[in-house]
Amino acid sequence: MFEERTSQLLKMPSRLKAPDSQLRTLVRRLLRTNRPDSDIPVIIATMEGEHCNAVGRLLDRGGARVSALVDTPLERERPVTVFLPENAYIGEVVSCVSDGEHFTVELLLIQYHED
Repeated sequence: MFEERTSQLLKMPSRLKAPDSQLRTLVRRLLRTNRPDSDIPVIIATMEGEHCNAVGRLLDRGGARVSALVDTPLERERPVTVFLPENAYIGEVVSCVSDGEHFTVELLLIQYHED
């Protein structure tokens, strides 16, 4: 099933370029929630269904598994694009748990490659 889902995600057409106003809004949200000297920023954008962006900071990363604290909840098993400082990855939401005013999201990066 994982291989089937991966091939479906990789065949999806890429999104159009985001407008500058949307990018400025995302950057403002990142700056409000992160400490630039210690936090690694992350932006997560949904790929299917209703479009949703979540911004926040990286909590943990081990291989293809990523944990982040974000400002917007994301649905489980939802395909997403994960923007990290070094690259963008296609992934899937494994879990999303409320953490006060924020949400802890666990992701599996599908296009991740070990260096």
